[in-house]
Amino acid sequence: MIDPLTAIREAFELSPTKFEALVKGFQQEYNTGLTTSSAEIATMIPSYVTRMPNGKEKGTFLALDLGGSTLRVSAVNLLGEGEVKVTEVRRAIAVADPLRTGTSDAFFDWIVEAVDELLSKINTHTPLSMGVCWSFPIDQTGISTGTILRMGKGFDIKGIEGKDLNILFQEAFKRKAINVTVTAILNDTVGTLVAHAYTHPQARIGFIYGTGVNAAYPEKVSRIQKLKNHNMGPDVEMLINTEIDIFGNESYLPLNRFDLALDATHSQPKFQLYEKMMSGAYLGELTRLASLELIASGDLFKGNIPNQFKNPWDFSSASVSILESNAVTRWEDQKVAVETLLTFENEYQLSATDLSLLIQVAHLISDRAARLAGGAMVSLLEQQKINLSETDPIVIGVNGSVYELYPQMPERIQQSLIDWFGPTISSRLQISLATEGGSIGGALIAMLYQPR
Repeated sequence: MIDPLTAIREAFELSPTKFEALVKGFQQEYNTGLTTSSAEIATMIPSYVTRMPNGKEKGTFLALDLGGSTLRVSAVNLLGEGEVKVTEVRRAIAVADPLRTGTSDAFFDWIVEAVDELLSKINTHTPLSMGVCWSFPIDQTGISTGTILRMGKGFDIKGIEGKDLNILFQEAFKRKAINVTVTAILNDTVGTLVAHAYTHPQARIGFIYGTGVNAAYPEKVSRIQKLKNHNMGPDVEMLINTEIDIFGNESYLPLNRFDLALDATHSQPKFQLYEKMMSGAYLGELTRLASLELIASGDLFKGNIPNQFKNPWDFSSASVSILESNAVTRWEDQKVAVETLLTFENEYQLSATDLSLLIQVAHLISDRAARLAGGAMVSLLEQQKINLSETDPIVIGVNGSVYELYPQMPERIQQSLIDWFGPTISSRLQISLATEGGSIGGALIAMLYQPR
């Protein structure tokens, strides 16, 4: 009879066959999304960005990044040679803030007041171009135009749905007599790729790997069949926001019993299956579910259930990261660290065996997560049909807390690329931390599309 830990190891194994199926499955979804209108499928969204920086650009441009709880407005001074200076103003918008359910004019006046504060901070009133990173649904119809859809995230603003985002900004700027023009609307993943290209001109993928996951890459316009009347040359490339977070189905995803159990307790079952297997929002719950199997067999904690394992979603992914970060320290240090994460009603005392098993479970889950991220990157490189016989670097910019903070995550992802491409080709692949997609990326796209 197979022992419980081996059964868990087999469940999270991502064999070469499964990895290849993942890559091919993603490529099929890319091609389906490129040929299906955005009204029918919410993936492979054209960004209308067809220009990339070369690192030599100079000047001051604005970027606005609006999320579910924070507004950030930045003045980005491009200094050339990939160097920048960023000045910003941040404003929080609480869940109960009346702006969330007020009028469109009040909401945009609040945003523009932050822009005005920033302009005073940098002491300029000269005309400036701005890129807007709008983290809400929008039907984008051009580089600087798009119809606002239902916002969600607790926002129910009157008179905003169905309006052109650029027009609402321009009306608000006019009301406040501010000389700013929105020259670009962007997604944060596209911004990440463009921002990384300013310091790494060979960048071919922008990847978000944190609480959620997403990716952007340049695609030949001739292959984006959902674009109508684009009037661009056959070799022109446009950045695509893949929305890879909602990719995945049972036909090619290596879903195991723990993935299915997690999905069954989620508020949106059968949605974002790929993301649920590997993003920062889910590593803790997967570790809890797998650990419960070892607890049920009596192998872990002698059958005692920690308080943090009793309810779904109570064990955080940050806790999993702490487990792995203590994997190579002394037993005494490990015990102290883990005792801050787990408590028992009967004051059960952790053993060295408990810690070893728990860390092994965490490693199995995070290692699969890294390979799942690597599989997406492989598919994006294969999709671009890059000439792998050349010698120039191929750069992948990654932003997000899991990539940046989880122990050995970059090295594990890199290994998955080596396993697929081999050491020679993989030596050209440079995965590096990308930052400030909403600010630097937004400002760069605003610069690239300012009126000439």
